[in-house]
Amino acid sequence: MKMNQMNQRERYIKCLKFEPTDRVPNMEMGVWPETIARWHHEGLPWWVENMFQLSDYLRLDKSFNNDWLPINNTIHPAPPFRVVEDNPEWCIVENTIGLRYKQGKQNASIPQYLEFPVKEIADYERLLPLLDPCDPGRYPGNFDEILAHMTMRGEMRGIHFIALFGFPREIMGLENYCMAIYEQPELIERILDDRVHMAAKLYKRVLDAGQLDYVQIWEDMAYKSGPLVSPGFMESCMVERYKEICRVFREGGVKLIMMDCDGNIEKIMPIIKKAGIDGIYPCEIAAGSDPVELRKKYPGIALMGGVDKRVLALEGKQGAKNELERLRPLIKEGGFIPLIDHFIPPDISYETFLYYIQEKSELLN
Repeated sequence: MKMNQMNQRERYIKCLKFEPTDRVPNMEMGVWPETIARWHHEGLPWWVENMFQLSDYLRLDKSFNNDWLPINNTIHPAPPFRVVEDNPEWCIVENTIGLRYKQGKQNASIPQYLEFPVKEIADYERLLPLLDPCDPGRYPGNFDEILAHMTMRGEMRGIHFIALFGFPREIMGLENYCMAIYEQPELIERILDDRVHMAAKLYKRVLDAGQLDYVQIWEDMAYKSGPLVSPGFMESCMVERYKEICRVFREGGVKLIMMDCDGNIEKIMPIIKKAGIDGIYPCEIAAGSDPVELRKKYPGIALMGGVDKRVLALEGKQGAKNELERLRPLIKEGGFIPLIDHFIPPDISYETFLYYIQEKSELLN
């Protein structure tokens, strides 16, 4: 007997909570602008310019990564930037709080950061007026209308929360943050406590009204060889704070809490489980994060991703078919949404992508 059709919010949450659904969501995390540019020459309509529009055009479930409630949980108001050096290949940009970076112009490249605003506790204290969780400007003036529209459409009412690794790295830089763990522990403890406070105070408006369904905790605290901070640091300084963040969200009715972390996440998985976070993604195969193997070792943790983008690029349609077949048992087990393991790169052809989406749609129904 076929289950009644669900809306996108119900389908996404129930799937990752290991509950029965009408089908597994068919969605993707995102797409690089260069990929869209290539696909325009291979049959994609020119009006499709981003993942949001691509999802509509191909009738996919809307990407969990494109539809956050517009609540600012970082520096506010955003300090103005100015270009201080410029040439045809790159420019150097800086803002009024001390962030400085070099940005290439040829591709959608990751910036090369040169300076960060926080090096010591006095720098952080100067930022505190821009980190007030009760500043009403963190919500847009039309927030209630945005929320009502998403609710009417059955979309996920979720937030992107930059948490205990992601936010300190944004204001300190990776090297400064990692060194400060040992050299300035009081600074790190203060920043982490303030992130817990931000979660509790900033989202009170939606949590009190029971209008928040889904939280993405953004960290990106691993690379190919493993975590960028030690498991010991995570155990001593992060687990209890994650638990408190999760408690705040759960008491406000949040049904699903996921972590966004690239790289090799195996040593992070016990932390996820202990902290009460439901799951993690995007399970990058090139970094050794195979969701099939992770599920064997850590049953009960929800996963997304796991479709090797390199295989689709190199092997085309047959590669797409093989990848989906490899993930079939995990799809059937539940608590898993297959998607390309991060943003879709431009070395995947539009023809291959369409075949992959069609094959996946048949598998997920």
